[in-house]
Amino acid sequence: MIGKTVAIAALAIFLIYSTSWAFGGGGGGGVGVPSSFLMPSPPRDIKAIAGNGKATVNFVPPKTDGGKPVLYYTVISHPGGIKVKGTESPIDVKGLTNGKTYTFTVTASNSVGTGPASDRSNCVTPGQ
Repeated sequence: MIGKTVAIAALAIFLIYSTSWAFGGGGGGGVGVPSSFLMPSPPRDIKAIAGNGKATVNFVPPKTDGGKPVLYYTVISHPGGIKVKGTESPIDVKGLTNGKTYTFTVTASNSVGTGPASDRSNCVTPGQ
């Protein structure tokens, strides 16, 4: 009986510490909220329009901001990985190569962190 009680107590202590660590609770008791739940969801309806050496990327804000306001959005070009930040839609991505085809993803960031990337936009070819 004593062995069983010790085993249960040891398991309880392990679960408290491992759960706190896994959920960002800082260790030592209590379970925090996973930080991924506090970050914005992906922006939606990503649409790009080609220009001369640039693209204008339009999007709809995320369904949820994770409980903290979105501070900025980041548009990322594919290929090239050009990153441009802005506080609202649309965002212009400059420095693209005319005649080359691009897609774009968008992330939203709040004071907790950056949420997952959106689906890719439509394909655009600047300069055409």
